[in-house]
Amino acid sequence: MADEKLNQATTDETTERVAMPERTELPAFDVLQPWKAITQNNVYIIYLSIFLFAFYAFTRHGLSWIALSTSLFVSVPIGFAIAFFETRSQEFRHRHRRTHFWFYLLYRTFRLVIWFMVLFFFIMLLVIGLNFNTNETIFPHNLHDFFATRKIFEFLALALGISIFSNFIDELNRKLGRDAIYNLVFGKYHQVKQEDRLFLFVDLNNSTDIAEAMGELEYSHFLQDYFYDISEPIARYFGRVYQYVGDEAVITWPLKKGMKFAVCLRCFFAIQKQLNRYKDYYMKRYNRVPEFKAALHGGSVVVSEVGKYKSEIAYHGDVLNTTARMLSKCHELGAELLVSDWVLQQIALPNYLKADEMGDTQLKGKLQEVNLYSVYLSKSREAYIRRRNFFRRKGVR
Repeated sequence: MADEKLNQATTDETTERVAMPERTELPAFDVLQPWKAITQNNVYIIYLSIFLFAFYAFTRHGLSWIALSTSLFVSVPIGFAIAFFETRSQEFRHRHRRTHFWFYLLYRTFRLVIWFMVLFFFIMLLVIGLNFNTNETIFPHNLHDFFATRKIFEFLALALGISIFSNFIDELNRKLGRDAIYNLVFGKYHQVKQEDRLFLFVDLNNSTDIAEAMGELEYSHFLQDYFYDISEPIARYFGRVYQYVGDEAVITWPLKKGMKFAVCLRCFFAIQKQLNRYKDYYMKRYNRVPEFKAALHGGSVVVSEVGKYKSEIAYHGDVLNTTARMLSKCHELGAELLVSDWVLQQIALPNYLKADEMGDTQLKGKLQEVNLYSVYLSKSREAYIRRRNFFRRKGVR
């Protein structure tokens, strides 16, 4: 039935791509915009900075509002500055993604400590140079007071201890999943629950042919790089990787979070942009750039903690089965991203995305047909991006 509709659409000369009906426009201000300068993974540095300076003020002056307020005045800009520069240095992590866990942990810890010390010293020089009253503040009266006492060593030890702990937790979250430790420790899913969630299945194209051409070892390196690179845009758009199944990644959001500002759709195109960013590396290393297809669906699922010795959070329900069947239809329908009608009815489609109706499609194992849409970047948006990148390369503002 789906094939007949598809053939009829291609032979009909008057049939063109039909966009979804108009929806409420997104607000001009996108709350996701600020975090493009600071990735979600580095936001914790801001909180670390606030806690570090507040604790330092408490150890020096107790519960003094003057000391605590000056610590807040210093910690917020320092935290933002460090988080910004740490975000800009993501390329180092990309080049050394196979570096030993403990080596990178210690390297990142000492780097954060140096940042804290240098920026604090710079602000301290500014305060002393302007002759501000430093009584009951975290600042010394003069440089000699700072270096001739134990203050510098106390601050250094405090920064080092907190940085090691926070980076260790951050690396564990990166390895195990940001919510995994919290959910298991606090037993959120010890009892079976129902939740409304969105699922995005992302599958590598032509994986069998690639594996045969590369061989098992090289293909494993290829997958390792591919999954590593797509993780950053997934985290940036608040998604969580539920599991990796072969060459497929299953990404999930709570329903409200995934629908807001259409982050579940934006995530797919952010992944495309990320892989295009590293296309030169892939061509040099593997002589090919990963391409993928995806399917997005949502609804009510059952969540529970399963296993005794290797516990994990598992999702069950018809939503996952339907999404997997939708994914298998991507090549047949010639779509990179298939989205169910159930999702598009509840989401505000960004103005740079278009949706073509694929019609009611019979999915394997499903009694009822599912209405599917192909979502893609509009040509006007693609042209705008090309022009913007061109002028940026030329240095034109």
